[in-house]
This record gives sequence, structure tokens and C-alpha cells, in this order.
Amino acid sequence: MWRQPGSGYANSPIWRLFMVALLACVLALAACSSGGGDPTQAAQTPASNLSVIARPAQLAPYHIFVTDLASGNVAELGVRTYHNAASVHGLGLSTDRHWLYATDVADNQLLAYPFNGAALGAPKRVTVGSFPAHMVNTLDGKRIFVTDFQGSSVSVIDTATWTVEKTIATPAGPHGIVLSPDGRYAYVACYDAGSIIAIDTANERIAATIPLPTGAHPYGVAISPDGRDVYAADNFLSRLYAINTLTNTVIASLAIGLHPALIARSPDGHTLYVANGVSHSVSIVNITQPDIPAIAGTVTVSGYPHGLAVTPDGRYVVVAQQYGKTLSVISTQSDSVVSVITGMQYPIDVLITP
Repeated sequence: MWRQPGSGYANSPIWRLFMVALLACVLALAACSSGGGDPTQAAQTPASNLSVIARPAQLAPYHIFVTDLASGNVAELGVRTYHNAASVHGLGLSTDRHWLYATDVADNQLLAYPFNGAALGAPKRVTVGSFPAHMVNTLDGKRIFVTDFQGSSVSVIDTATWTVEKTIATPAGPHGIVLSPDGRYAYVACYDAGSIIAIDTANERIAATIPLPTGAHPYGVAISPDGRDVYAADNFLSRLYAINTLTNTVIASLAIGLHPALIARSPDGHTLYVANGVSHSVSIVNITQPDIPAIAGTVTVSGYPHGLAVTPDGRYVVVAQQYGKTLSVISTQSDSVVSVITGMQYPIDVLITP
């Protein structure tokens, strides 16, 4: 969610209420500027009316999508920009790659854009819980699990009917979510509860609650290719935890940059990239030995990085920088920034697909 960088009181109830109120004001202004109306009936804004965000030459082989929390735009770099909500946050892709998902935090909805590899169609909309953040699609494609950050719940969407079939109550502040490789569990970082939960995707219930060290506020999550280790970024204590999924215990704790947010894993499963907000950096973490994560390098970016994604060939990492209003493109060969992309108000998440 939207948080003040570098503030020691960022987790206090007063600060949290202030930031929620501030975001509500921004969303209200955005709704007024877009003409209001029923958001469930909003039509696709013609691409010709919106600026296309530039795509550097090295990123030409990929479809790269970015959400903008302030404008509500979902942009495909170099192709089109879409406006279907006052504010959008997380991005996801269906298992069959035919749907692009985006969470609409202004109207508490999941947007599901039909995607044929060329352009996005007008989205389907499903009302979920309060302040939806991130989502995963089950391996069979039949259900989507959406974290409701303010609602302390996970909404389960039936993709056959595009309705919520169940709401799972969770510990406070569910945010990041990742699916195990076998599809059996969805692991959720519960920010305000200092814990990770494992949801049994077949039974749609919490199968385990994994406590983290006292004071932890887990935000982003990732998982090893074999599903044996879940990694959680602690946004408050500035650490990365490795959690063994067989014993549901923390087995490693690694100091990284200040206020880490989301995590992206390389396609070969050997590296994690962690966006560190206050440090204005991306930590490169070697997980060749999954139980023993180790810092392999740090790349300085700008503007409070939040979401990030790795290209399918592993050559580049694209990082969304909220306050910098930019995207940084990192070469994984040189571990350096090779391009900076402008034209956004508050880029928050990134998704890359072939």
C-alpha cells in the first residue's frame, strides 16, 4: 500500500489512518477528474486519448505492463495505455496467459482484461474485499485468490462465473501472495500480523500460520522452484526471511535494504530481486542453495522502488519507482541500470510476459 518512506512511525495506527485518508482523497479526486459514474459500467478509454509509455529497444521482445496508482492507468510499454479505474495496484497473469489481472483499490474490484498477445480487451470486474493488493490464479485456472489488505481477508473468485465464491478471513494486512509450484498452497504475507499463512487452495481454508520474528511486517513473497522455501520481505525490520514449507519455520534471516517491498525471482530460480524503498536500491539475493540465501549485489535505483519483474530470458529487471515516477531497467549481466523510463505519475507494479 501507499506508505511514507523512512518514517519510524509508519506502522502506528494514527499514521495508518492518515495514509488511508490521504489515499481516499486522491482516489476521490481521480474519480472526479474521470467524470464519475458507475465504475462497473465504465467503457474502455480509447488508447488514442492516452499517452503511450516508451519502451526501450532492449525490451522490444516482451510485453511489459505497469500499474499507476495515481492515474489508474494500466500501461503496456510501447503499445497502449488503458484507463478503467481511478487507482490500480497489483498485476497478475492467468495460468493460460489469456487474462491480465489488476487490482482496483479505488472501488475494491479485480479487473480481468482479456489478453490475446496483441491488445487488452475491455475488462471484467469482480467486487472483492477492501483495498485488494495482489492475486494468484490456480494451476487449473478455475479460481483466483485475491488479498484484501484492509479487509483482512482473501477473496476467492470463480473464473467460470466471475463471482466471489468464498471469502477467507485472515490475520491482519494480507498483501503479497505466491502459489506453490504444485498449486496446493497459496502463501500470503500478513503485514500487520507479522506472519505468513498457507492457504489450502483445494479446501479454500488456512492450513498453517507461520509466525515471524517479533516486530516483523512481511510485505512481498516469493517461492523456490521446488516449493520447499518461501521468502518474505520484512518491510519494517528490513530483512529477508527464508521459511521451510515442510516444517513451517523460519530457517534463515538476511539483512537487506531499508523498507523492502516486492520480490521477483529469476526464471532459472537461482536469484531473487528485492525492491528496497528507503534505500532506493534493489538487493540481488543468491538462492542457488535455497535454504541459505546470500546477498550477491546491490543496484542503486531511485524514487522509492516498489514492484519489479524479470524478463522471461532473465536478461533484465524492470523496477517501478513510486516517488520517482519512473521505471529503471537493470541489466542482469552487469547488475547496473541501463535505461530509465518516464511518463508515469505513481508506478507501483510491473508484469512481464513473452
